Amino acid sequence: MVLASDIAMKAAACTTPDVTIPLGDHLQSEFTGINSFSSSTSFNVALTNCPAGMKSITYRIDPTTTVLIAAKSVVALDGSSTATGVGVQLLDGGGAVFPLSAVKTFSGYVTSTGGSYTIPFRARYYQTAAAITPGPANTSMTVTMQYL
Repeated sequence: MVLASDIAMKAAACTTPDVTIPLGDHLQSEFTGINSFSSSTSFNVALTNCPAGMKSITYRIDPTTTVLIAAKSVVALDGSSTATGVGVQLLDGGGAVFPLSAVKTFSGYVTSTGGSYTIPFRARYYQTAAAITPGPANTSMTVTMQYL
């Protein structure tokens, strides 16, 4: 007896588009010394077209530049930047420091229906030195998603 069948294997995953977060222009007078910071900018990481049936979704955010202050999730600016004396701080959607490189479980996923979701965050400039020099201030981070 011969049994033949086509088996289609499809990875269970959501679509997660790249996110660019313009933190805007800020006056030097906004900063009052080391550990002061600018106003924050809200943004979302989108999880779209998530299939039903996955057990969980986990994620982590890793900086691509040096971590300047780990306890405050402040990372260095990248090589395209000319500003000095500041870094970029990552916060969760509620404004609390978001721990870099820590695995978090996305609690909003509904296994029976799947769907599209967002994970809210905020980012801001954080003063790291006594003096600030104005100019472009950029960095980047990598979001890693795991679907189980």
